Amino acid sequence: MGSPLHIVLLDYRDITHPEAGGAEVYLNEIFQRIAAHGHRVTLLSGRYRGASPEERIGGIRVLRIGNKATQNVVAARAALRLARTEQVDLFVENICKIPFLLPVFTRIPVLPIVLHLFGWTVFYEANPAFASYVWLYERLIPLVYRGRRFVAISDSTARDLVGRGLRNSQIDIVSPGLELTRYCSDADVPKSEQPLLLYVGMLKRYKGIDTMIRAFARVRAAVPGARLALAGKGNDRPRLEALVRTLGLTDCVSFEGWVSDERKIDFLRRASALVYPSVKEGWGIPTMEAAACATPTLASDVAGLRDAVRDGITGFLIPHQDIDAWARRMTEILTDPPLRARLGAAAQAWARGFGWDVQAEKMRATVEAVAKGQ
Repeated sequence: MGSPLHIVLLDYRDITHPEAGGAEVYLNEIFQRIAAHGHRVTLLSGRYRGASPEERIGGIRVLRIGNKATQNVVAARAALRLARTEQVDLFVENICKIPFLLPVFTRIPVLPIVLHLFGWTVFYEANPAFASYVWLYERLIPLVYRGRRFVAISDSTARDLVGRGLRNSQIDIVSPGLELTRYCSDADVPKSEQPLLLYVGMLKRYKGIDTMIRAFARVRAAVPGARLALAGKGNDRPRLEALVRTLGLTDCVSFEGWVSDERKIDFLRRASALVYPSVKEGWGIPTMEAAACATPTLASDVAGLRDAVRDGITGFLIPHQDIDAWARRMTEILTDPPLRARLGAAAQAWARGFGWDVQAEKMRATVEAVAKGQ
């Protein structure tokens, strides 16, 4: 490494934000390691109630400005102001929502990181006016960032970018990693005596959780003792709770809310399978966390999840919103212990190839090259 760089990272949330998700985990794990290597990292992220305007989290200085509605504009302005008062060698934009469009305003190198783009799926989650706003901003990416080097979280995301007009040779793949010393099986933690399906993630409409709940209602007829646990929080919870009541599943579907890492790992070890019915993902970090714990995954056959789940090897990919297909696979995996054991062992072997240190080194090489204009 040459001289230490000052890297300014732009995101909508930091790892402590109440709505932090997989994107924040990814950025925190990667850039904490880059900071530990000697580079200076400043994160510009959104405010939330009770948070201080400035805080140091590990090796990262966090400056909180703006909010969900204004972050793309406010953070871009703050980044440019910061560059006038401090030496900034590289801007890194997390394009997981609305891009910040920094290349329009600065000659400082900009590295876009794309976990996933919504495209038309944003209309699942937002009202038509805001969804159209996001969709239109995404359409600007090939124009504003043309000629830039990109980081994509998966092959699926890279193909999405190429489909929007970017060159594949510009895109580096840096996948999520795992803390393999924590996410692992434990002989002292047996699988749940009651067949248990587990969802871990945000409770958002685009996650497709309603499809899974409807399918689970059919599973109960074949596996009366089966349970479904939903670990996570989000604004779709009231609608999902109403659906559970309507289907008469309140005795077997539990809303666990936010869970600590320790409780999440315990859930992952005890579950028969993880279920992940999202309409689109950049990767799907919980699927790999489950794999590391020797737990197979049932996931939608969609971009991103095709990268994280090896169909028929570490789990199964299922047509999105196909309730019959979801019910069949859920029943199969709950009633066939040898199948679960085979898939779980293969999943754990697959997960061992993903460590945060390896992924951070890939990112560091890209960061240093882009800062040098390469």
